[in-house]
Amino acid sequence: MKSPREIVEFLKEVQEELKKVTWPSKTLVKNATIAVIVFTLLVSVYLWSLDLFFSRLISLIMERLG
Repeated sequence: MKSPREIVEFLKEVQEELKKVTWPSKTLVKNATIAVIVFTLLVSVYLWSLDLFFSRLISLIMERLG
């Protein structure tokens, strides 16, 4: 187990490293979030339409076979 001194030193190093990070702007985060949500919705609609199509196709095939 680490000693308290080592833990404190580690946390100080973490704090110094975090000061070097270039954080994204609020606008960039907002735009990226919107893009992810829109893309997710588009993919969801696409997959839903494929599911609907294949469900109906399989139902049609089963009706003709049975």
